[in-house]
Parts: sequence; structure tokens; C-alpha cells
Amino acid sequence: MSLRADERKDFVLPYIFVVVLAVAWLLPVYAMLTTSLKTQQEVAVQHYLALPAHPETANYGQAFQALKQGLVNSLVITIPATFLCVFLGSLAAYYLIMFEFRYATIAFFGIVVASFLPYQVVLIPLTQLMNDLRLLDTYQGLIFAYLIVNTPMATLVIATFFMKTPHSFLEAAAIDGCRPFTFYRLILVPMSIPGIVSAAILVFVQIYNEFLLALALTSNPSVQPVMPTLATLKGSEVAQWQIQMAGAVIVSVVPLVVFVFLSRYFVSGLMAGYSKE
Repeated sequence: MSLRADERKDFVLPYIFVVVLAVAWLLPVYAMLTTSLKTQQEVAVQHYLALPAHPETANYGQAFQALKQGLVNSLVITIPATFLCVFLGSLAAYYLIMFEFRYATIAFFGIVVASFLPYQVVLIPLTQLMNDLRLLDTYQGLIFAYLIVNTPMATLVIATFFMKTPHSFLEAAAIDGCRPFTFYRLILVPMSIPGIVSAAILVFVQIYNEFLLALALTSNPSVQPVMPTLATLKGSEVAQWQIQMAGAVIVSVVPLVVFVFLSRYFVSGLMAGYSKE
């Protein structure tokens, strides 16, 4: 049965819209990839969408040599910071959702505000705190700073999934002699794996891609994350966009790998978060 003209229009328009959005999103990625393979002379012409005449793969080697210490530093900082944010956020969400106490609503509202408040507003006092604690230019200082900034978001995301667990589960477990932390560890967390992994992905990408705190709290290349180093690859006298774009491709591999390997948890977590059951 052939579709009528108005039905065909309703059928095709969403796909056209999606294709247009995909092209708009992929265009900067295409420009980044092509620029990363160009020579200095080709970059100077400023034809950013033109393909390179002779791909210059040496740009990636030069960029990697400059970024390798920063990449190691970012992973050393991001992995434990993500784990701590998700762990503490899940404990806070567990207490807020599963236990009734007087100021739960106020506390939850404060977490929502902290999650959406730009962390730039606390940059100066946070820097002063790190200086007083002698944590500037240290892994521990950055991990602590990211813990302060990102734990509210992890709490909020995980709490939306804990809300789907009936309180009767906790009551039944308590009757059977299950302690609160045992219920959290053996029942609640396994039931909420998609939501916890979704929160972990969001926190990981947020910390890994963060620039301002990494720049303000560190100046020593031996501990500085990769993003401030990437910003310096352009050069000071001659704009070496091809080196910086090659570095951007290298840096983007880490979050891309995280999304590829954990995508099924992330998608199922999003679907669970929007489901009504």
C-alpha cells in the first residue's frame, strides 16, 4: 500500500531533520581530522574543509610527544576522582531516597542547585583552599577539587535511579536481618548498575575534559592534566593548527573508548531513567 503525500511528508521530514543535525555535528569533526593531516603551508591557506594534498601523519607523532605526560596525568586524576564521586554520590543518594529524615527535601534541593551552579563562581575560594591545604600542583589537590565539584551531579543522577526501587524492598530486607549497607551493596547497587554507569560516564567525561580548574590549580607539567597542554600546542609565534588538531584527535580517543565499551549501559540507563515503571 503506497503512502499518501501527507503521510510520506510526515515520514520523511524527521529523517531529513536528523540528517541535517548529523551533518552540522560532524562538520567540525571533519574539519579537525582534515586539518590534523595538513602541512603548515596548507593550514596557512585557511581552506579548512579542503582535503590535504599530501597527508602529514608526522603531526600526530609530534602532538603525542607533547601530550603523553598530560594523558597519563589525566588518567591518574580522572579514574580515582570518578570512582570517589560515584561512590560518595551513590551513598548520598541512598540515604536521601531510602531513608526519611526531616531535611531531606532541603538537602535534595541543595544538591540540585550545586549540580547546575557553574563551578567558576567558587574558583577563587577553591584555589585559596587548595593553597591553604598545600595541595596546589598535586594529584591529590585536583582529585579533591573534582570531588567537590562533581559529587553533587553524581548524586543527582544516581538518585533518579534509586527512586525506582520501592521502599518495601528495604523494609523486607530489614525484617530478614539485612543491614542498611549490606542492602546497598548487595541489592540496590546491582539493581541500579545502568544508572551508576551512566553517572560514571558523565563524571569521567566532565573531569577528563575540564580545563579551568586544571589550569588554575596546576602549573607543573609533571602533574598537569592534558587539556591545558593541548591548549598550548597551537604555538605562540606561528599558529600550528595542524599540531593542535592532531592533539585534539588523540585526546578525544579516551572518552570515545569509554563510550564505545560502556554504551550499552549508558543507553539502558537513559531508557530506564525515562521509563514510567
